[in-house]
Amino acid sequence: MLIAKAGFTDPLHAPLTHFPIALVIGAFLFFLAAVLFGKKNLEVTARHVSILAFLFVFPTILFGVFDWLHFFKGALLPPIKYKMILASAVIVLLAVGIIMGSELKVRTTPMMVVYALAVVSVVGLGWFGGKLVYGGWSPAPEAVPAAAKAATAPSGTTQAAPAGQRLFAANCSACHPNGGNVIVAELPLKKSRTLASAAAFTAFVRSPKMPNGSESQMPPFPEDQISAKQTGELYTYIQSMLAAWK
Repeated sequence: MLIAKAGFTDPLHAPLTHFPIALVIGAFLFFLAAVLFGKKNLEVTARHVSILAFLFVFPTILFGVFDWLHFFKGALLPPIKYKMILASAVIVLLAVGIIMGSELKVRTTPMMVVYALAVVSVVGLGWFGGKLVYGGWSPAPEAVPAAAKAATAPSGTTQAAPAGQRLFAANCSACHPNGGNVIVAELPLKKSRTLASAAAFTAFVRSPKMPNGSESQMPPFPEDQISAKQTGELYTYIQSMLAAWK
């Protein structure tokens, strides 16, 4: 992308969220001022700001989906589900507000309720977005305790741990922080029978299944996404972390 060539490599969703959030809050404040001070022109301003918010919602959601697929591999984490619901609510509320605001005589109470609910929805979006980043859901790299590596890493494989750590951070840590499982809590990674051998682990990574043989919510990782060599490095890293995760 052009922005990446310019030196900006961070996700675009986070900065874009400020626009619809600020505009929704601004629309609410303009309408509130119109009611308190009897300024009809501020009602019109509130509607115009709502239209801008409505337009900004869609690219914000689009880049949010891109970030979700890239960083969380499309996993339906609880905060992601809540954000989907709230984003849908914002779209509906803004559309209703824009339509209602087009009437010659604006109904004050219903409009205030619509604007207030839109504000609550965007605040909720910000809250759950923060939970994803700062609440333990973020795919942030984990530090590898030296003692854990020395105690548990197989002989001659210590060099694979850094590479495995990067793979884990990029592909696994969002759903398996500290060897857990945020999707199915009773099936933590650190106690998985798929860690019995590198072959069993690789087979599971290629075609994830639940213990009863049913489909898993975990996405498969084909050879062109994580090579056989990389699954070995990932397996070595996870094995090296088991002691630290207990």
